[in-house]
Amino acid sequence: MTPTPTGPGAPTPDGPTPDGPTPDDPTPGDPTPDDDGRDAAGLRPDALLAGPRGRRLCLELADMAATAASNNPHRSEFGMARFHAAYALDPDRGQSVVLFGPGADAEPPTPSPGEVAALLEAVPLPTLAETALLTALTATVNAARYWQKPDGDDVLAASAEMRGALHRFARLLADSPHTQWWTAPLDPAGQWAVSFVDDPPRPPVQSRGAAETLKQWRLDVLEEERRAATDRPSDPAANFSGTWWSRPPSGLVSSTRTMADRGPVGLWLVEDRFSEEEATTEQLSVPAGARIFEIDSPGAWAQLCREHPLEVTASKQHDWYRTTGRTGPWVMPDWSCFRDKYDAVHLTMGGYLATAGVAIPVDDGCASVLAGWDPDATFWLSDASPDTSTHQGWLLDQEGPAWMLQGSRPRSLTTPARSDWSLTHNGYRVSHEAALLGTGDALWQRVCADVLCWKVKTRSGFTVNAPGPVSAGDRVNVTAALFGVKVVEPVEVVAVVDTPDRVGFSYRTLPGHPVSGEEAFIVHRVGDEVHVSIRSLTRAAPQQPWHALFPLLMLVQRLVRRRYLRALR
Repeated sequence: MTPTPTGPGAPTPDGPTPDGPTPDDPTPGDPTPDDDGRDAAGLRPDALLAGPRGRRLCLELADMAATAASNNPHRSEFGMARFHAAYALDPDRGQSVVLFGPGADAEPPTPSPGEVAALLEAVPLPTLAETALLTALTATVNAARYWQKPDGDDVLAASAEMRGALHRFARLLADSPHTQWWTAPLDPAGQWAVSFVDDPPRPPVQSRGAAETLKQWRLDVLEEERRAATDRPSDPAANFSGTWWSRPPSGLVSSTRTMADRGPVGLWLVEDRFSEEEATTEQLSVPAGARIFEIDSPGAWAQLCREHPLEVTASKQHDWYRTTGRTGPWVMPDWSCFRDKYDAVHLTMGGYLATAGVAIPVDDGCASVLAGWDPDATFWLSDASPDTSTHQGWLLDQEGPAWMLQGSRPRSLTTPARSDWSLTHNGYRVSHEAALLGTGDALWQRVCADVLCWKVKTRSGFTVNAPGPVSAGDRVNVTAALFGVKVVEPVEVVAVVDTPDRVGFSYRTLPGHPVSGEEAFIVHRVGDEVHVSIRSLTRAAPQQPWHALFPLLMLVQRLVRRRYLRALR
């Protein structure tokens, strides 16, 4: 296969395509893809089924179709068989994967891949909708784990019986108009850079120039390889893990195309995602004639490795052995050597589904793995700057889940306008305390005015430089006396509620605050009774010394909350 750089004068790499068996070669009886895994018509079903991510996508679609066709709105007969078969096949069964709940002590059923495939044959093909496809893609990308053995679902989907049963779902994908862009080259007019806001913080986008970033990256990789060769066990099966990703350095600008009203692909499809709930996006201005290398198949990845191989056997062999089962020397592309030849490297969606997680033969007994690279992501090897005038804010609606355009104002996580509140917020310590203040209209009128003027804080020993009434977007400095020292706590009001029966607001912490999170003060009426509620989400601030003092700050927070509940009496 010959990868396709775009732009006037772009060079054309040459060289043979990889051949020879890999752990993800088609099993006997499966269709055999040609070298590049696709043709001019776009996606090929056999190319999708040759890669673990492509197979997982077909499996997710099949499960959704089975559930939709079932009388049970939550689980189909196929879905139950898939679950039990995947549990039985999972290499970490009983460790990272554990059955719990009623009946967990009983011996679970162990349907064979052939039995699961037989149930799948009876599932009718769905009409493929964009929303369902995005849901399946998100699950597929989230399940990528290149530092451990394939999970039970991936093992199940790789069986010969299931590949045959999944083929019609792969054909459905290949024929769908919604997937036509999956094999298209980079769209220069629609590139957007995504920056996630939530902790833990991501590396800053292009904190230095691209040339310096690539130079430093190469030095770091060589140093890690040198240390790994000395300090790490030579047995690839040893229980050891290191840096498993092979994408270009994260300090480079990266971008993805946008999906109409759903925003950039990079919001949705992120491997090894943290618990981000807020993001900003800015459009990239791509220069005319940009030289783009397209990774659209395993052959394209192998070509990059052949042009400028960088040996990473010592540093990556343990992780890549676990995820592929292959032993031997490993290489990856030396990204620092491509800057004079290409302005950017783009991984197509089809290329991702066929290539990610596969042991790809290169040359001289070496192989490589494309790992940690999100689908449709483009890494810019030359300096690129997003257009700040196109800045957008996006928030994750947990009930969807779906990303929603919200301008630049953050959404409240403590939702003071709602009487019900979820206590499952990943990464935060959650607290929700309430107290009865009393009864009567006079009390209600007083506490409504007090709560909107920061009285919960000021009557608990804090001072506020802008005592209200509060408005969404207000940035306020709250000062606390902590351990005999005055500490300024910068915060921003993110939501205000003022209704006949519910009044209050929430604020989030800003950089410099001793902790990171959000808090809400709410008063509400139930009949003649007046209640106060205190909601908070808290995690350690990234900066020192507060990060180290977090356990002590949690003790102080408990004492302060008691004052909050008494402040409006």
